Amino acid sequence: MKKNGFTLIELLAVIVILAVIMLVAGQNVFGILGDAEKGAFRTEFIDFLNSAQVAAQMDIMNGKITAGNPTRCYTYTELTEDYGYYTAKDGYNGSVEVTYTNGDFQIRGWLSSSKYIASNQDKNLTTDDVSDSNGATAATDCN
Repeated sequence: MKKNGFTLIELLAVIVILAVIMLVAGQNVFGILGDAEKGAFRTEFIDFLNSAQVAAQMDIMNGKITAGNPTRCYTYTELTEDYGYYTAKDGYNGSVEVTYTNGDFQIRGWLSSSKYIASNQDKNLTTDDVSDSNGATAATDCN
């Protein structure tokens, strides 16, 4: 007898094999997407710190940061609205503390989005330092 086509067992075996492949590949894809999102948040954080440094340089020239008053706290609102050095993003909040001593900037910041948070970090932040926010928000007063 001539056999045309596949048996039900053969078809089920192929479906099971494809399902296993999809499970393994799906986990890898979601992991890669999560790492990419953390990397993007890290880049936003560093841009946020850089904008605070530019604002501090302007404040040094304008006499707002002096040897007697070397530390300044910049809020997210100040950097986006007052100074205009950082572009506001929906769901973001935070602050940056800049200290200028002996020609050196020491910068640390707090930034949160609806998904991630980085607290008390500097420009050496890695994606491992970015954590899920779980509803928490970053400090807006440099504390």
